[in-house]
Amino acid sequence: MDGRIWLTLRIFVALFEKIPMIEARIMLPSAVLLIAFPVLNALWPDAPEFAFGVAFVLCQVARFSLRWRAQFAREARRDGPWAGRKRLVGALLIPGAVLIVAQHPTFCQHVPSVISVGFVLLFAVDALDRSYSTARAYWPGQEFTPYARELTLALLVLHLSYILLNETMIKAVPLTGWLVFYALMPLLHHVLLTAVFRTVFWLTPAPGHR
Repeated sequence: MDGRIWLTLRIFVALFEKIPMIEARIMLPSAVLLIAFPVLNALWPDAPEFAFGVAFVLCQVARFSLRWRAQFAREARRDGPWAGRKRLVGALLIPGAVLIVAQHPTFCQHVPSVISVGFVLLFAVDALDRSYSTARAYWPGQEFTPYARELTLALLVLHLSYILLNETMIKAVPLTGWLVFYALMPLLHHVLLTAVFRTVFWLTPAPGHR
């Protein structure tokens, strides 16, 4: 019994060993958030909630621009630069203005939970209809295809955990503490996603041996 427990602990620790380096650009939105909030808070010392809302929107703008810059570049080459700019205005400035005017940090704090709810529903539908299409689309390589079912279920559980973690942090820590937690979420997600992949590949029988 002791030997099996020790082996289990060693496997668990190994899940987090030699984690691949995260790309620096992925952490850029977090850097924007951590820099913008104290600067804006110094500009508006009597309105910390407003400063937080503006910093949060700037973080989302940075994240959105990094994620979609290639698509915007293709559209600009095809339709001209103004097409991309119009779409950028509609996609970023309008909801950004709404968030700033609302001055309601609780709404911003629940955004990660809402996003995770969307992923939970997406992976749940994939699991129910047994298509596993989202996992196949994100990881289309031949080495991932045989594990689409397991990856779908694992990511469903992972995003459920994110909802619980985020809602707990909202209740347990002040606004500035949650801000640091949110800024570090990309790094946490990178570590946990790597651990999930290793768990799936190590514990799932190889194709042809199931």
